[in-house]
Amino acid sequence: MQDARPLDPARPVRVLLWDADGVLQHPQHDWDAGILDHWGGPGFAEALFAAEVPALRGEVTFRECLADLLDQWPLATAGVDDLLGLWERVDRDDEAIRLVRDVAASGVTCVLATNQQDHRKEFLRRHFGYDEVFARSFYSCDLGAMKPEAAYFERVLEALGVSAEEVGGVGFVDDSRANVDTALGLGIRAVHHDPTSGVVGLRSLLGWTHE
Repeated sequence: MQDARPLDPARPVRVLLWDADGVLQHPQHDWDAGILDHWGGPGFAEALFAAEVPALRGEVTFRECLADLLDQWPLATAGVDDLLGLWERVDRDDEAIRLVRDVAASGVTCVLATNQQDHRKEFLRRHFGYDEVFARSFYSCDLGAMKPEAAYFERVLEALGVSAEEVGGVGFVDDSRANVDTALGLGIRAVHHDPTSGVVGLRSLLGWTHE
């Protein structure tokens, strides 16, 4: 499928969904999965990411997931709080947030659409102020579904009151091709963002050249 331009002046959207990681925020330079294997041994990072999935769906807290995981890795040198702290090693991209505000000021409803567990959700709300940036925020842990599952997008659209006939008025930007493909399959005008292109690339992708 070909990406649509959600802010194409000839066919503008009225709602734009924004992913967080890789679009609006980026890991700090010292955040590397190698840290996890150093703390827990080979395979620990993979096991942790797998253990996080139930928390991303809101089935259990992330703290509980970590505690259960550490019970299975008795030689791990990190504690639960150490691991929680790794998920806070992220920087908000203020230029990207400025773009969100510019787009919102033009009359487009900007909505956060992100996969997060409960700990990360509260960190982002508290430290990055996303509640004030976006008209609505949809965290996977609250929806009981996560991208790239179609159910995630379907629940977002339902909460926004978007009918099947109105889906073409919804745009979506994400750095995950799988997430973009699912959205496109539902009729959402989704685009794939390359984080290395920065905000300049993001502006070009969305067809938004206003400064």
